[in-house]
Amino acid sequence: MIYKIPSEYSPLADAVKESIPHALKEASETDSPNSFPEKTLQILKNSNLLTACISSDFGGKNLGLKVESNHALLTILKLIGSGNLVVGRIIEGHFNAQFLIDRFGTLEQKKRFAKDSFDGKLFGVWNTQAEDGVTLKFEKGRYFLNGSKTFATGSDYVFRPIVTAAQKKGSWQMCVVNLDEVAVQTHSDWWNPMGMKATRSYKVTFKNTPIPADNLVGKNGDYYEQPMFSGGSVRFSAVQLGAAETLLAETILYLQKLKRTEDHFQKVRIGQMRILINSGNHWLKSAADYMDLFMGDPSAKNSALLLDQSNMVRTAIDEICTEIMILCQQCIGARGLNKPHHFERIIRDLTTYLRQPAPDHCLLEVGRFALGDQPQEQRSLIKILKKWMNLK
Repeated sequence: MIYKIPSEYSPLADAVKESIPHALKEASETDSPNSFPEKTLQILKNSNLLTACISSDFGGKNLGLKVESNHALLTILKLIGSGNLVVGRIIEGHFNAQFLIDRFGTLEQKKRFAKDSFDGKLFGVWNTQAEDGVTLKFEKGRYFLNGSKTFATGSDYVFRPIVTAAQKKGSWQMCVVNLDEVAVQTHSDWWNPMGMKATRSYKVTFKNTPIPADNLVGKNGDYYEQPMFSGGSVRFSAVQLGAAETLLAETILYLQKLKRTEDHFQKVRIGQMRILINSGNHWLKSAADYMDLFMGDPSAKNSALLLDQSNMVRTAIDEICTEIMILCQQCIGARGLNKPHHFERIIRDLTTYLRQPAPDHCLLEVGRFALGDQPQEQRSLIKILKKWMNLK
């Protein structure tokens, strides 16, 4: 691609690129629900990636926090996904937590949690739950958590998750739980998925777990503030596209090794895959542009534009990744789906990771926006068409 990221973020991107071969190797070695990609995460820690999304006021690099840093953010997440989707899921959650703290945290919280990141603590966001979900109660001057979270990514390794908890009035409060200071129950038997196994997205149960008042982040309902809540989907879309890029690269290498590059049908399929990947990269760049636009002018109009773009990006990259997996399997056949090739694991991981909540709603919102609050260029075209129709 011709897009370039700001030079201040090039060392981070280069470090992630160098980690990809190690990440691919460890992904194969840790493809089980009780494993964790510790080596790859240590490499990324050593490159200062865990503190990149912290404000420079507290020693970070402002990645994703200022105008013209968002394309670098999405590029770095895509590169991480190229190596291991599991690591991409973990790091995206870590970044998400840091963005929430930067947006809603107090000055003291920002300083304290920045220090935790510099000390190597992994953050995350645990929001999903079933009927036995987490509640927050205030009793005798103290706060306590009770209930369970599902899909608690990084269980036993993430020591600073942001946990959303329901209160009596039905509102939701973000709480940072210091898991190295309290005891919780993890249910590893709950997690036995087709892919993304080593994310350790277990069920975690809190039983009268004490939460200091200064670990409550923001006010009730802040977690769902738009466009931050839905707009954040472009980050996991970037990770997903990284895996699709790896499938393309691995497919080309596989065909070269088998000397099948002169087959016309293989050329057609590879051509289709290249177009899809380039389309995905254009979508990511457009997402970064709209993120920059909103950061520069956080108006209601720009919020709506960012949400619309995020819904389109998520939908488009889901479709791109799905088509890439189909074309890849047509290229490599049954032989390529055998180990030690990476194809079958990446396809399992990507298939699982693509299953994000409410995909139909995203597409519905794209259509609703077009029929209502159209972007300027669309309104102009509609005006021209109306004029032409009146002439007829």
